[in-house]
Amino acid sequence: MELNYIFFILSLVFVALTVFSMMGGFSVMMKGGEENAKRSNKFMQLRVAFQALALVCFAAAMFTS
Repeated sequence: MELNYIFFILSLVFVALTVFSMMGGFSVMMKGGEENAKRSNKFMQLRVAFQALALVCFAAAMFTS
């Protein structure tokens, strides 16, 4: 298996994690409350991290092809 395929698969995994963390953040945000606001913020921080990792893996897949 070539290296660019591994990076491409990893980028798809991180895209899926981005979607799940975004949905989790939205569901917690809809409940409201102070504690839920903190949890929602944590979900959104995870979303940004997963999004960055997906972009890095996608760029690595393009550069190794």
